[in-house]
Amino acid sequence: MVGLMGSGKSTLALKIAKEKGALFQSLDGTIKSFNEPVGNLEGYERLMSRALDLMFSRALQALKSDQSVVFDVGRLSWIIELAKAGNAKIEVYHFEISQEERWRRVQKRNKEKVENIYHWTMSKEEFDAQGPHAPLPSAMPGLKIIKISE
Repeated sequence: MVGLMGSGKSTLALKIAKEKGALFQSLDGTIKSFNEPVGNLEGYERLMSRALDLMFSRALQALKSDQSVVFDVGRLSWIIELAKAGNAKIEVYHFEISQEERWRRVQKRNKEKVENIYHWTMSKEEFDAQGPHAPLPSAMPGLKIIKISE
């Protein structure tokens, strides 16, 4: 799943994982499992590399056991590396959702805090500070891109 915060990555990833019986890997959920204080975006980013290493290991094990893996992580180069290591194909869901709609969704999740996924309240300042996500790669064997819009 590739898209900025609030675009719907986790929602769709959970749905697909359930339908396909796939391993669901969430950066937010993995960071939450560390039981360490996050507090804000800086604290979140401090734990990211550790979480990505753990997710890579779990996902590679699943792929080698012929189990599909669904991520809500938009780190495409990382996913391509994993797919090569696990001899897997990639479907990228690219979200193009307006900033206004994404902020509405973030406000909703700030209130609801879905268990094992969202664990800190994002401020409007943090939301507005998000940079654009990386551009999609050119066509390559084993890569399918699916665009999602409002």
